[in-house]
Amino acid sequence: MITSDQEQQVKLQFLDEATDYLDTLESGLLGLGTGKVTAKQLDALLRAAHSIKGGAGMMGYTTLASLGHHLEDYFKIIQYGKSAAPDSHVEQLLLGTIDKLRQIVALNRQGRDADDAWLDTQVNPLFAQLRSRLGEFNPEDEANMLASESGEDILTFLFESEVERCLSQLEVSVNSQDSQNLYDELLISAEELGGLAEMVELPAFGSLCQSVLLHLDAQPHQVRSIAALALAGWRRTQAMVLIGQTSNLPGEIELPGSGIMAISEAETIPEW
Repeated sequence: MITSDQEQQVKLQFLDEATDYLDTLESGLLGLGTGKVTAKQLDALLRAAHSIKGGAGMMGYTTLASLGHHLEDYFKIIQYGKSAAPDSHVEQLLLGTIDKLRQIVALNRQGRDADDAWLDTQVNPLFAQLRSRLGEFNPEDEANMLASESGEDILTFLFESEVERCLSQLEVSVNSQDSQNLYDELLISAEELGGLAEMVELPAFGSLCQSVLLHLDAQPHQVRSIAALALAGWRRTQAMVLIGQTSNLPGEIELPGSGIMAISEAETIPEW
C-alpha cells in the first residue's frame, strides 16, 4: 500500500519533472517567431506540454493539467499548420504562459493552487490572446489532415502512427528498471489511447483502456504485470484494426486475483 509520505514524494518528484519540461519549453520556443524552430523541435515542445498535462492530471493538480492541455493544443495548431505562421508576438505570449505555469508549479510545491482572481487577471488573458491569434484546436482536423497527407484511411493511419508511437514509448519504459516512470507512462498511455478510442468510435478499445486504469488504481504495486497485459491487449487491437477486423476487439485485461469486473462494450466510454 502506498503511504501518504510516499504519495507526497511522488508528487514532489513530478513537480521537479514539470520544471524540467518547462525549461524544455522555454528554450525550445526561442526563435519560433522567426521560423527557426524545426518540426522536430516543435514535436519535442508538444511532447513536453503533453507530459505536463498528463502528469499533473494524475497527481491531482487540476489547474496545471488544464493549462498544460491548452498549451498542447496550441502547439498542435502550429504543428499542423491550422493557423498563420507564428510571429514574435505569439512567441512572447507562449513564453508568458510558461512563466505563469512556473508560478503555479511553485504554488503546488507549497501545497497551494492558483486562485481564480489571479487566473482571471494574469493567465486567462494570455490564453485568450493565443486563441485569438491561433484559433481553436479541433482533434478531427488533426486526424483528417494527417490522413490526407499520408493518403491513408484515418483509422489505419492513426493505428500505424499515433498508437504505434505510444506503444513503442511504453515498451521502452517496460524494459527499464524504473517502476515509477513505468506507472506514469502507462497511465498517460491509457488516457491518451482512451481519448483516441472515443474519437474513432471504438468502444471496446476504450473499455480496454479503462480496464487498465482500473487495475492501476486498485493494484499499483502490480504495475509491471498490468503493463505487460495492457501492451498485449493494445498490440492485439492494433493488429486487428490494421487488417480491417474491428469487431470482437479485446475489451479488458484480466489480472489474476484482481476481482475487477469486466467492462461491457455497450457501456458509454467516459470522457477523458
